[in-house]
Formats: sequence, C-alpha cells, structure tokens
Amino acid sequence: MEKSRYHQHPMLALIAAILIAGVAGLTFAATPVTVTMTVTGDPVPGATVSAKAKVVINDGSTLQSIKWTQTGGVAAIVAGDTSDTIAVAMPSRKLFREELMTVLEEAPITDAQRPANMPTGLAYEGGLQNRFVVAGVSPHALADAAAIKFDVAVTTSSGTYRVPLTLAGNLPWETATGTRNVPILLPVLLHAKKQATYNWTLTAPAGSTATLLDPTTQNPEFTPDVAGTYQLTVTDLTANKPVTMTIHAGTWKGIITSQDATGRPVVDTACMQCHVKNTPHFDLFTPWAQSGHAEIFTQNVNTPGGHYTSACISCHSVGFNAKPVNNKGIDEAADFAGFLTTDLLTHGDPQNWTKTLANYPATARMANIQCENCHGPQDSAAHMKKDGSRKTLSSEVCGTCHGEPARHGRYQQWQLSGHANYEVAVAEGTDATCSKCHSAQGFVQWQDKGFSTANLDVTWTADDVHPQTCATCHDPHDVGTTSGGPTTNSKVRVTGKTPPLMAGFTATNVGSGAICMTCHNGRRDLRDDAHFTVADATRAPHEGPQADILMGQNLYFTKVGTRGLHSMIQDSCVACHMESTDPPAALANLNADGTYGGTNHTFYASNTICTKCHSNFTKETVQAPVEAKLAALKAQMETSIRNLMQAQIRAGNAIDLNGQKTIKNASDIAGIEFISSHGRQGVNVTLTGGTKVSDLSLATVKVVRPAGTPVELYSVADPALGKAGWNYFMVESDKSKGVHNPAFVNSALDVSLFAVSSINAAAVSTPANGVNPAAIGGGLGNGAGAVSCNTKYVYWSEMVGHTPGSAGSQWRTDLVARNLESSTASLRFVLHQASGDLEAAGTIDGNSQKAFEDLTATMSASNIGALEICSDRPLLVATRIFNQADNGTYGQSYDGRVADLGYSAGQTISLIGLRQKSNAFRSNLVITNGGTTEAQVTVNLFDSSGKSLTAYNLIVKAGSGLQDIEPFKNRANAPDIDWGFATVTVVKGTNILSSASMIDMKTNDPTTIQARQ
Repeated sequence: MEKSRYHQHPMLALIAAILIAGVAGLTFAATPVTVTMTVTGDPVPGATVSAKAKVVINDGSTLQSIKWTQTGGVAAIVAGDTSDTIAVAMPSRKLFREELMTVLEEAPITDAQRPANMPTGLAYEGGLQNRFVVAGVSPHALADAAAIKFDVAVTTSSGTYRVPLTLAGNLPWETATGTRNVPILLPVLLHAKKQATYNWTLTAPAGSTATLLDPTTQNPEFTPDVAGTYQLTVTDLTANKPVTMTIHAGTWKGIITSQDATGRPVVDTACMQCHVKNTPHFDLFTPWAQSGHAEIFTQNVNTPGGHYTSACISCHSVGFNAKPVNNKGIDEAADFAGFLTTDLLTHGDPQNWTKTLANYPATARMANIQCENCHGPQDSAAHMKKDGSRKTLSSEVCGTCHGEPARHGRYQQWQLSGHANYEVAVAEGTDATCSKCHSAQGFVQWQDKGFSTANLDVTWTADDVHPQTCATCHDPHDVGTTSGGPTTNSKVRVTGKTPPLMAGFTATNVGSGAICMTCHNGRRDLRDDAHFTVADATRAPHEGPQADILMGQNLYFTKVGTRGLHSMIQDSCVACHMESTDPPAALANLNADGTYGGTNHTFYASNTICTKCHSNFTKETVQAPVEAKLAALKAQMETSIRNLMQAQIRAGNAIDLNGQKTIKNASDIAGIEFISSHGRQGVNVTLTGGTKVSDLSLATVKVVRPAGTPVELYSVADPALGKAGWNYFMVESDKSKGVHNPAFVNSALDVSLFAVSSINAAAVSTPANGVNPAAIGGGLGNGAGAVSCNTKYVYWSEMVGHTPGSAGSQWRTDLVARNLESSTASLRFVLHQASGDLEAAGTIDGNSQKAFEDLTATMSASNIGALEICSDRPLLVATRIFNQADNGTYGQSYDGRVADLGYSAGQTISLIGLRQKSNAFRSNLVITNGGTTEAQVTVNLFDSSGKSLTAYNLIVKAGSGLQDIEPFKNRANAPDIDWGFATVTVVKGTNILSSASMIDMKTNDPTTIQARQ
C-alpha cells in the first residue's frame, strides 16, 4: 500500500492545498484553490459519515467540477464522488484490523522516502513477525491504518488542481507494547503465523464475558473485561501442536508519592519492600529516578515557555486512555479533572511539579514514565510471576512512544536499520556463542555475565528471539536525561572502554562507540604478521570488523596497534553515524537550520559526512582508490588460487573440492571466484564445460597426493595468499571502503596486492617448519632465495653497474627503496660481479622512501653485475641503470624482484619485441642466477615469423648475472633481422631471472623488456 510521508494524528478534518497542474501561459495566485474538508458523523468502523470539501477559489476563476478518488487506505464505499460532499461507508472493524496488521508488517516509509545514504531494494525485516504474539502497536501504525486517503480534483476555469485529503477513521484500538500484561477494557490484538486455517479459543477468568472476535482468522482480538488471567490457544499447523498464550489483565497503580531534595521522584514505600536499595539486578528504582523517563512530565510542567499540552500526557504518564474506560490510569485519577482546569500543565513554572504533588497527588502518582508504561499494569496477576508476561526486550515497547513521527520517530528509524533484522536473529540468535551479538536476549545476558568468553545459557527460541533492539544498547531503567542534541547524555550499556573483544584487543577512549565495537569486530583473535599460523590460514573475519579497522588492528603486511584518527573523535562511531547524520526527513522534525532533529537511529552515515570536518575531499575521494584496489586484489587472489591448483596438478597431485569433485587435469579449471564461505576464505570453482562447484570453504579444498593424507590447499600455498585473503575480507566487510582508517587500509591493500601478484605460480613445495621455500619468501619474511643474505627479506636487481660509456659518459645505478614498516630498516647490498662480490650498507626510516644514488660507485665498483639486497624490513625496490652525459641522462629501470620468484629447471620464458638493425637498434639479454648453485639456460633466437635462427647454452655462476651483448648479431649472424624474439629455458638451477633491453643506437636510449610466460 502507499505509505504516508508524515504522521497524521487522528482527527476528523485535514486542510490541504497543493497546486499540481495549471494552464500554460496564465498567471495564478500562489494558491489558486484552497480546499477544507469537514466530516459529519463519527468515522468508527462500519459507520457512514459525510465529508464535505469546501472549495475557496483565490485566483478569480469559476468552479466547473469536483471529482473524489480514493488513493489509499482500506477500501471504502463512496457515494456522490462528483459533488462537494460525499457519503463514506466506513470499512468494518475486521477490515481495519487487517489493515493495521498489514501496516505493522510493512516498512514505515517507502524506498522513495529514504535518504541517499540508506540502501533501497532490501528485504524489510523490522516489522510484525511471523509468530504467535500479542501485537504491539505504535502511534504511527495506528494513524496510518486509520487513514482513508482521497485525491480531490478541483477544476476551475483556470485549470485542474489536485488536493490530497485524508479522512482519519476513529479506530477502537490504542497503542500497545506487545507484552502479555495488559490493562482491562482495552482491546488486545493477537497475531499468528501464516497458515491455512485458524482455530483460536479463549478461556476467560471467572466473572468475565469476554469473547474472541474473528477466531478463525490470523488476527483476532478480545477485550479483557475483568482483572485476571486469559488463556488463548490456537493450533500451529506446521508443528501440529497447540500454542497457548497466557495474558494477564489488570489495572494501573502508579508509584510516585513525593520528591527528594533534588526534585527527583520518591517511590511508594510498598515497592521498596522488595526492590531494596543497592540490591544487584533488583534495585531498579535508583537508576530510574535519575533518568529522563522519571522526569519528563516534571521537567515539562516546570519549564517556562514550554510547549506542553494534554496531547503529551498519553506517553508521559501511566495509563492514559483516549477511550472513556476505567482501568485506573491517570485520566481516572480522582483529582485529574481538577488538575486539567488549572494552568499547571500548559504554563510552565519551576514550582508546578511541587504544586501538583501537593494539590493533585493522585495525578502526580501517575505522572512521568514509570514501570507500568513498559511492564504493564501493576495490579494484575502478572506481578511477581516469572513467565515473561511483563518483560520483553522488543522495540515495540519503546515504539508506543518513540514511534510517533515526525517528532518521535526513533522506533521507525530503527526498524529500517540493520539492527532490526529479525531474519538474522532467527538464524543466528539462538546459538550459545552467536547470540551474544545476534540477539537482544543474548547481549543483555552477556553483559550480566561480565562479557565472559563462556557460552550463554540460551533460554529463548527462534519464535521469541529479538535482534539488536533499543534495550540491547540502552538499559531502559538508566537511559540518561537528554538526547538528540549537542548536550545529549543518553546512556548506553557500554561506554568509554570496551570489554576485551573477541578480536583480541580492547578499545579505549571511544565514548558511546564502545557499545558498537563490542560486537562490530572481526571476532577471530589477533590476526597480524606476529599472529599467523598456516594451520588456520583460510580463516576469514566475521563480518562487520569496523572496530579493528578504526583501531588499526588485525591486518597483515602493515603496522598494527596505531589507532586511526576517526577513532579519536568524541563518541567515535556514534559521532558520524548518529549525531552528525540527519535521520530520514519523513521520520523527523525539520529544524530551523534545515537539518532534521534527533539522533539518527537508522545508523547509516550521511554520504556527505566527510565535508563536515574535511573541506578538500569527500568520501568518494577515499573510497574510489580502495574500491579499485579491492577489485584488483580479488582478481589477483582468483588468479593465484587457480595457479596454485594447477601447479599442484602438474606436479602429479589432484585437487579435491570437498568431496564433490576431484580435479586431475589443470585445464579442467575454467575459473575461480574468491568468496567468503562459512567464516572462511572460499571459492566458487567453474569447470570446463560450465559446471560450477559453489560455496567451498578453502579449508575443504584439499591437495590429494598419490600417497599420503590429503592436505589443505593453503597448507602448500605461499603464506601471502592467506594473509592477503584475510585483508581483502577485512576491508570489504568493513563496508566503509577505507573511510574508517584510510592510511591503515591502503597500506595493507598495497602490500597485499604486491605480495599476491609476486607469488611464484609454479611453487609446489610443502612448507617445512612453517617456512615455504618455494614461496614469495624474501618479500614477506621467510628469507628464502638468498645467496649472501641472512635476513628475512631478500630482493634482487638483475643488472646494476658503474662503468664508462661512450664519448666521456658514465653508466651509473640509482636504487630507490620504500620501507613498508614503521621501524627503521637496515639494508645490506651485495654486488655479484665477475671480479668478486662488493658490499655496502644503508638504512631507511620507517614508512619512508630513500634513494641510494650511484650505489655501485659507493661500493667502488667499475663493472656490471647483479645486486642482492638484504633487509630486516619489507621493502618495495626499484633500480635505474642509466648513462649520464653532459646533455642529460637516459637509461632503463628494473623492479627489485622478490628473491625467490625466479624460474626453475624445466621452465621457459619469452622475451618479445627484440630488435636488431644496423645503425638503428640493438638488443641485449640479461640472465641472473639468484640461486645458490650453478645454472644453465638454453637461449633460442627467432625471427618474427617464428623461425629459429640459432640456439645456444649459457652457464651462469651462483649469485651472479650475465649480459649477452647483441646476440642476434654476434650469435645468429643476423645484424639486420629487425624484429625478433627469444626464449630462455632453464636447464638446471633455481631462481633464474631474465630480461632484455632494446637500445636506440641514435640516442643510446634503452628500453627494458620484461620476461613473459
């Protein structure tokens, strides 16, 4: 159904005048037509009333016609729809009740009414649930269900004007908390699960004549007429057993008898006989008396120039009824009528509450928000019972008052949030561990147990579990006194400092955001370079690791423990997601400054929130590069996992996909999709022919050897794969796309992408003692691939030198390195050249870049060789070998290669785009042996057509480089071959690197040609 944008209080007339259409070329008054609707008769269900549209024409035109069309609400029978007065046959009580239940199930606003920061098109899970319950009813839902909406088209000689009008039905129901402790003489709405038939029965207490209305429907009702216990029974057809609801009915009592020296309420001493002061979990009056609930009526009658009226009493007192029934609420207090004749309610004065206590004690007893507002009548059989009839953590309790937009719309805002997701609560909220954060009941019990790591005692079921409701975060007995502004002191259950988090750390000085972080963390203990194990390498973080990102924790390949600047904002999470973001316009009051009032309880941060503090960039400035890096990392993870599987198959092993499929041919793997699966990194595998094996945790993807026990795929993988995969899901499931902690996220993603893209695709060795010798090694700290180094991090530059060039020029080498950690890096350079090794040393400050200019000259080198770089910190390395002359420089760059990423015996690479032409171009080859044993390679030279010109072998000593000068000219006798290519096959040896350079002979400018495989 069409949802109303603004809450409409029940009334019998609505004035509206909206210009929708006119005649082109004419000038009209600002409001050419004004329409006032008056209703004659009481629009209760089943009645017939008349609605008259009084049309006032303001532009001098003449009335031609009127047409009424119903556009929303329960279908009514309308007569006389072309006159100014219509007769409206109001729908039946049953139809209005069904409409109310529909409204309770639906989202409170449409997708079109959602602000840009809120997602649309999502399944709505925050409404009335598919359960056997007493229905809770908010003011917003009651008004929406009562609204019969019309479009009145008024045509005058100047045009047609469409005016929306609403006839508000006078419904028999009032707001309800949804508890099973109810006041007498007010209807109780029941709701059942969706099923084919219903057979409700009612057993009433002695003296009652109450009956069920529509007992064969999903949503019957009854009105308890005497105090006592009412039993409702209906068959659950799915479970094939009866469901019984015990509902207690009684009358209101009130508790306030006086005030203390600070003006706070003093409670009836009868209550304190049980609720003894300072008794843990039982002295609830002490915190309540200091809360805003206990003073809302007091505060407003005492405030000069306030806005208070009798319309506020329904929420700010005990037991007020709009209907004339006697259940001993405030409106039945012996002195209430007299109180209303005074100006104590509407003319604020600091002494008004004192006067009310003295002169109208029966009214004062029922004033403010007390126990009974939430727990139901005190004078009922529910008092002292432990059957749960007086207690619920459902947000419907709060919604009876905080569910009346625009001013009081937090309940509806919450309904639109992820915290109101009942589907997740049902799926996860009854597990002894998951329920700590996925149910209201679980979180409160977890807090009561001091946030212990022990499992909870789950006493609730999928039929009564609630998600993260209002009472999950706010103790309703201790809510603070003000909210929704800069002076708010609204309280939450955890503030300032979190308990020890399941993510392995404690967040301090985070204000109200502490309660968010208590659940919004990765929940997998510490995960960083100091806490990595191959045995658990496939682990993925729990979704929602915002605390980890904000606090600079639990990412690999970067420094951890330095919190992000956004975590230092007062109240951290709450500041941006609630206090500085407007709630939806349809659910909040418009302030004079154009903002909307109240804290935003949808929890979706504004898209423009960054500009409130930062003038030079928006969230897109931060998110765009992070999105690009995430996409690149995901693609590289998929490539690397596929390469890993294929390498294992080529080594004679098979890949088992959780018993669903065994892959024995590398070509059978058509594609890999990297996913999260059951708390693990996972894959969807597409096979040749289109078959897909989906939702595979990588813990279930095994390498099957010809003999021996199958092992997890990640156990034979480079450790970088598991670390980078963890980082991907941490950043992806944080959902801020870097906004929470840009520097931390970008640092981790940069190195993750570098690490995974550098993995040796042919690596098949099994790790020994936690070290994988065939892996990326030097790049990520296992020291593999070193010749002279004894450090964790090892890199190679294929060719460096300091040697004379032509015409007095000089070949030089500059090396630039970036330290990826915050601690100073100590470097050792080893130049492997024909005349012997030379060494130098250097340092790089943390998180800094440093250029080592003419490095080989500082080592007293006068030749060309291969450079081995040893470091105790991870680096990014690049070198440039160039010719320096009087008129400038020209040269070529080489990436610093991670130590053990070279090629091994049996592998062949290609060097394409070589060129040899007299007086125009020449090409040279470089072969570098980064291994510890002598290497042999076979070089094959080809022309562009693929014809082999010659093949020859080269021997390269361990830890050295060899430059093969102009092989097309000197070895193939083809000085003018023009374009050609070469292949290099490793005959023996490991960690062989190869590249080529093409030199413009007119400028001597070289271009580096990288190997291709």
